[in-house]
Amino acid sequence: MTSLYTAVGRFERRTNENGQYPVVIVNRNEYMVDIPEMIIWTCLNWRILELPQVEQLYKNMARSANATGYMGCEGYVERLVQRGLIVSGIGGDGGDALYDLLSDLYVIPVTSGIFVKIMAFLKFIFINGVTFRKAKEVFRNESLSTAEKRVIDLARQSQLSTAEVMKCVETDVYDLSSEEKVMSALYDDDITTCDNIGCYAKLFSKQRPVLETVANLYLRKLIIFERI
Repeated sequence: MTSLYTAVGRFERRTNENGQYPVVIVNRNEYMVDIPEMIIWTCLNWRILELPQVEQLYKNMARSANATGYMGCEGYVERLVQRGLIVSGIGGDGGDALYDLLSDLYVIPVTSGIFVKIMAFLKFIFINGVTFRKAKEVFRNESLSTAEKRVIDLARQSQLSTAEVMKCVETDVYDLSSEEKVMSALYDDDITTCDNIGCYAKLFSKQRPVLETVANLYLRKLIIFERI
């Protein structure tokens, strides 16, 4: 069996009279995390890993942050899964585990304005010491394939799980501009619900390419996952 893990939600900093502290926002709920939890969540943010890979990254990051002496990584992973800040998927092989991991997660496009992109570009050059040519290559890599554009466009129109995106692609749906169109596209029969659509979507002929597209968008830091 294969088990895969990834993070959900987004990281933010909060400030109080004692200084700054990290929180993770999942479905508009704010969760405080301690140092080991924050390290593991960071290890899995925009990554999809098996537990040994998480453990190795955790050790490296904990050493760099002077955060040694805490309990083992696996205990924190289990605690974060219970808290809903990371998720796991299990399957007979990597493909099945990836489907189990992502099918019920909601696809949220990452948006950034032109000012943010310009500042990031300048940071690459003047702070990180990246050459102008290399920085251009990094930003050029954000160009999307046709399949990636399709997923992003659907996710921008409505809050969709990976399985719901699969059904839209399978049934050739492009327009989700109203609640009526969303319900007609996704739940136009008496048996499909938001709780079981993941079971049916696994049988779609276009399930695997959509799954790979969603995973690639995530690894390229163009989407995050949410748990509703």
